[in-house]
Amino acid sequence: MTPTGPVHGVDLIKKPGIYLVIVDDDPCEGRAPQRRVVHVERQADDPLERQLQWDELTGDCLEAGVTLLKYQAVSDAHAAGMARREYALAYAALQMREVIDAHLKSGSTGWVAIRIADGSSDGQLYADYTDAWNAQVHPEGCTYLPISPAAPWTARECEEYLRFMGHLRHGCMVYGIPTCGG
Repeated sequence: MTPTGPVHGVDLIKKPGIYLVIVDDDPCEGRAPQRRVVHVERQADDPLERQLQWDELTGDCLEAGVTLLKYQAVSDAHAAGMARREYALAYAALQMREVIDAHLKSGSTGWVAIRIADGSSDGQLYADYTDAWNAQVHPEGCTYLPISPAAPWTARECEEYLRFMGHLRHGCMVYGIPTCGG
């Protein structure tokens, strides 16, 4: 079978190495911001070629107003997925922190259900873990935390916690360490 159309720069071969990813971050109003992957290429092996490649891509990014990132990956698709996942996780952590801070500012205490996928909540506080679990449409997709002024959360703690819970949810944890490489 022959392809019917052109294939535009998709490299499906797995070659572990450093990949350079050009992204355009879109902070949209009214919905979750998104990261669009514009270009991915494997970093050159030769040091001189690697420097020329970096300089060229950096210059292109400055002109276009996009960002150049580096990832240790096994393919173009893996590197692009890592860039998108990293951005989504950072946004989810900010959402989680906003939820916790809103409840702390109101002086309320109780249990909150945080969606692992996006860090948001239904906005309710519950008397205990069981009430929070039972009130969710998809309880397995949430994590449940007690809200207390004695234990505020930083954005970094939220990000680490959501990353851990995401790995735990999809089953790649072995002795507390993710094995999926993400």
